[in-house]
Amino acid sequence: MKPRIGVASIVQETNTFSPAATTFADFDSQGIFVSDDARRFEGVNTETGGALIELRQRGAEPVPIIRIWAMSGGPITERALGQIAELLERELARALPLDGLVLSLHGALVGETVDSGDLLLLERARQVVGAPCRIGVCLDLHANVTSALVDASDFVIGYHTYPHVDMAQTGARTASLVLDLVAGVKRPRTSLAKRPMLTAPEAQGEDGPFGTLRRLADGLTEGSVLDVSLFPVQPWLDVPEVGFGVTVTTDGDQTRGDRIATDLVDVAWQQRRAFAVELIEPRTAIERVRAHNRRPVLLSESADSPTAGATGDSPAMVRELLAYGKGLRSFLTLVDAGAVQASFDAGEGQSLTLMVGASVDPRFHEPVELTAHVAKLGNGSYALTGPVFTGMEVTMGRFARLDTDGLSVLVTERAACTFDPETFRQAGLDPTQADIVVVRSANLFRAGWGLLSEEAIILDLPGASTPRFEALPYKRVPRPLFPLDD
Repeated sequence: MKPRIGVASIVQETNTFSPAATTFADFDSQGIFVSDDARRFEGVNTETGGALIELRQRGAEPVPIIRIWAMSGGPITERALGQIAELLERELARALPLDGLVLSLHGALVGETVDSGDLLLLERARQVVGAPCRIGVCLDLHANVTSALVDASDFVIGYHTYPHVDMAQTGARTASLVLDLVAGVKRPRTSLAKRPMLTAPEAQGEDGPFGTLRRLADGLTEGSVLDVSLFPVQPWLDVPEVGFGVTVTTDGDQTRGDRIATDLVDVAWQQRRAFAVELIEPRTAIERVRAHNRRPVLLSESADSPTAGATGDSPAMVRELLAYGKGLRSFLTLVDAGAVQASFDAGEGQSLTLMVGASVDPRFHEPVELTAHVAKLGNGSYALTGPVFTGMEVTMGRFARLDTDGLSVLVTERAACTFDPETFRQAGLDPTQADIVVVRSANLFRAGWGLLSEEAIILDLPGASTPRFEALPYKRVPRPLFPLDD
């Protein structure tokens, strides 16, 4: 008889410094797929897609349970977390009996009243499926892994890449281990070691200290060592137990797993100062573009990155490009639902003057006056085409492209995925024709833009996802914590 293995994915990354609470509507806007509807993710670069294909290829019976995803944001409301937990419980109960479960979570889901929404969902799943059902958990590389999460599952693994391009591979690895565990072929056990440190995602690329750590981890994955995952953690989490983690999953050899996890996290700790980030003031960055002979140049406003939970409504670069970007062709996005409505009221082809930006989070910036031509209006639902979440459908809500003197501002109702050039193409903007493209992303953009741009400058601006951690009001993290404490 074929083993019945459930596949469930509930993913949201929380930034506790974001003022925009995550609601059920944020998940619903991106699509809620239950039971057989979740099969549409086969062939899409997601954990769900990878797990479903792996299970079928290995002769198991894949049982899709649920797949929901929301853009990163503020803490999830108690009501929304309750609704999602009830949805998970209901769909799991319908799918019983199950021999195993692939449970895809982010690992940095924080609720208004709970520090780990992921742990809550895992515990609720366990209550439904029962102790005999094997649960393998896969997490985002920026998860805040805790001992409670490890203890509540059979094993925990994570993405190996950043920028994240191995979502489907991670789902497949998890499914494979769940099958081996159900069959009694392997006995995966996870060891966890952590150190009290935060590192900027801007410095977690392949060429720096994080890349060195990943290569060390890959070299240790042999024999009884089934998986080594690095979790540098989403640093904008003001919760207890936050820190840089390493998990090692072995075939019943936990002593070896403990030793490797400790050794690797100690290497990370020794290299903590090497995760420094060079930040450039906007005017200087614009002048560097003028001196650069390749186009486009990417300016990363990582301090206001929606994929890091910030609101994406900073108008700082609108102001800077209007002042210092004359003669340059520049593209950027901006969340401002009011400006979108005003543009629709004016109509395509019309001109208007309005204040834009700081409509969701006014703590760091003030609105900017913009006089522009409404070049294009549309509904921003589309499929991503880059290597991150390839083929996944997302929405930025309605949008308005506002053009003025070489500057195109893509104003959206919801945060846009600027890590993928397809976002700009939806508004009729060809990235290859730009001198400057402002991306609201710390590092994720490097995968999707790699073939279009070889130059990226990280901007020195304030925001809820700033790499200047000392500028944020941490209150609940364990102290001492590097780099807040030296």
